Amino acid sequence: MDIFDETIEHYNYFRDVQACPLSDKFNYKGWLSNFEDKYEKELASLMVDFFNYYPENMVDQMLRTSVGRAGYELSKHFPNWKHEDFKNRCYYSFIPGEDPNTSDSGYLFTRKLKNALNIPEERFIDYRDLHSLLESVKVPLPIVFVDDFVGSGSQCYTAWCVNEGGSFNLTLEQISAKYNHKFIYSPLIINHKGYSLLNRYCNGLILSPAHIIDEEYNLFNQNCICWKGEKKYFEDGVELILKKSNELGIPSTDGKSVNDEKGFNKQGLAIAFEHGAPDAIPAIFYWETENWTPLINKVYSR
Repeated sequence: MDIFDETIEHYNYFRDVQACPLSDKFNYKGWLSNFEDKYEKELASLMVDFFNYYPENMVDQMLRTSVGRAGYELSKHFPNWKHEDFKNRCYYSFIPGEDPNTSDSGYLFTRKLKNALNIPEERFIDYRDLHSLLESVKVPLPIVFVDDFVGSGSQCYTAWCVNEGGSFNLTLEQISAKYNHKFIYSPLIINHKGYSLLNRYCNGLILSPAHIIDEEYNLFNQNCICWKGEKKYFEDGVELILKKSNELGIPSTDGKSVNDEKGFNKQGLAIAFEHGAPDAIPAIFYWETENWTPLINKVYSR
């Protein structure tokens, strides 16, 4: 049995036991049918096997994990910290996209706090209102930012170090230093690029992700675990992605476009959540034309 047949067999089993989402969420058969000859299908099968898709129950559990870890950090700064403080002391917000709108994943995750963690709605605060609250309260407050994915870290850097709030003149970094508020950023997953940038430049912001992913998750890195340590798989797999992307008219912008052939910032990741996929994934996974069936739907914007 070759790699393609093995992939089809075990995904059929996963779907039968409801461990894999329905075809309208993760269409592995449709996506594999895009490829023509046997070797192309073999390379595509490696990519499907490598792809990490997180259904809602896993997303909720990772959210509990990342926010729970924030409690360990907050207990270091608030000696009287109790578990109940998650619900009656913390404020929760999110890092906005470059053009903030209601499709930002941050809005979704503040809603998830209510459903998955039973956080009262009055503990949520929009990023646009955060500065005024923090400058009006003189006692230190615990603030937890939630989100699903951090890629390059550029949006968080802007929100923390650059953005000023309304008529107020201080950035969140300056507010943190002046008023001693404690900020925890608790995304589900953070790429090593974003993790390094935020640790280096965002003074006062404590990171508490559920998972950190490193270079071996980048499809365009020879050491990516997708290619099983085989140089030929790596070279031919990358060539296949770029060739198909060119045929489909996918932008080739050296990682500058959110729909780039290598993903935004050339992150080359293969991950998606039930509610959508980050810009870090190559567009070949979600591109849709009359002649190309997407693997997943890229729903929300970021």
